[in-house]
Amino acid sequence: MGSPSVDGRRASGPLFVVSMWRSGSSLLYALLNKHQQVGLMYEADLMLLRSVFLKPRGNRDWARRWQFWNQTFTRHAMDAETFQSKGSDFVDAFESAHGEFARRKGASIWGDKSPNYYDRLREISEVFPDARFIIVWRDPLSTANSILRAAQSGNSYFSRRGSVLRGLVGCGVFKEQTDWLRSNRKPVLEVSYEDLVSDTAAVMREVCRFLEIEYSDDLAKLEGADRTAIYGGQHHSLVKGNEIVAGPRPMAVDSKLQSKIDRYVRFWKHRYGGTWPPFHSFDGLDVASVGFLERTLDKLGYRVFRAWDRFTAFCFSVVPISWLSGYRHQKSRKLNAGVDRARPIQGGPAARKEA
Repeated sequence: MGSPSVDGRRASGPLFVVSMWRSGSSLLYALLNKHQQVGLMYEADLMLLRSVFLKPRGNRDWARRWQFWNQTFTRHAMDAETFQSKGSDFVDAFESAHGEFARRKGASIWGDKSPNYYDRLREISEVFPDARFIIVWRDPLSTANSILRAAQSGNSYFSRRGSVLRGLVGCGVFKEQTDWLRSNRKPVLEVSYEDLVSDTAAVMREVCRFLEIEYSDDLAKLEGADRTAIYGGQHHSLVKGNEIVAGPRPMAVDSKLQSKIDRYVRFWKHRYGGTWPPFHSFDGLDVASVGFLERTLDKLGYRVFRAWDRFTAFCFSVVPISWLSGYRHQKSRKLNAGVDRARPIQGGPAARKEA
């Protein structure tokens, strides 16, 4: 667990709640944002579009591009046009939007919750030296299972090629980034999803101590939480409910992938003296560590996928929005056509003809 301050100084910068994908940060966000002093945005991800401020006159269309990228302003009930003239550079734009969202709530703690920052913690800390971080861990097997189940529910983001590899190898990257924060004496609190769902009150008390705010029992309940900024989709159905659900989920991970995850966890356990990652069980199996060749090939694939992710964000930062809009429209048509072809046709010949 982290400490609420560094050298007795209360941090005044933004707060970032970060996890690997499908690892519980949305639940923590929903609970924490119930506090009157906390006003975090949900996966606003402006850091991913930082390149927009590198191009000439990039400060003129950053808000419009951000809205087009992930509908941040719409999801947070704000107007992009009112911010367009406020961002002279990246830091100014970030602080103006995130700070305004918190101020509208009357909150003093502002920032963002996003799993997409797991490999950017050092970059964030260098841009915002006073930032605080809450890190949420989850058993890599459960994370992989949740990614696969989200893909099975029809979510296109998690259906991308390499999603599970990004999540698995990314866990190690996330750990290295977190350790860098700690070695540089940044304010960090680490919690586990498994603890959050099994003893919610204890975790939320620790979070409140870290942030130096008052705890109330209401923070341990989902009921009454504002989740309007959270994306739609079946994979978010639990966090949008009123009950915190603990216990196992249906398993979508096959034996081959589970063995791979076991090998990685064994490697990490050996590397970190058995302390990380938490909550993983080998079911009594004598599992060997992942080998050098497998790790090298996986890291290569991971870097290719992440390079593509960053290239995509770069394109959204610099390519004319009219081109991006046309591309998105064509992609949407292809996806919808694929869904229609995959949908089973019911009824007799007349029904098939109508289809």
